[in-house]
Amino acid sequence: MVSIKWCLKQKNGLEVIEPNSIIADSYLKMAEESLNVLPNMIISKIWTVTATYYIFYYSLYAVMLRLGIKCEIHACSLEFMKRYLESYFDKKDNEMTIKRFLQE
Repeated sequence: MVSIKWCLKQKNGLEVIEPNSIIADSYLKMAEESLNVLPNMIISKIWTVTATYYIFYYSLYAVMLRLGIKCEIHACSLEFMKRYLESYFDKKDNEMTIKRFLQE
């Protein structure tokens, strides 16, 4: 598992930026679009799992951008969620998302 300390040292890892609601909203739109196409993917377990993961991830990333956190390493974003957004995402959300990430 990655650590916050490791993520802060990585290129494209965790980075504090100016909060950006415009980019955050674009990630929410991507999550909504993924939700809209999800019923068409039900016949494929692989695509259903992938789309479900990205719906959750895009939503998480939108929250991070609104807070002023940028990260292009999924494992680091998930670690940030686990450490600093625990009052918004429960342990079950965290475990489910990490399982999905490891399956990809």
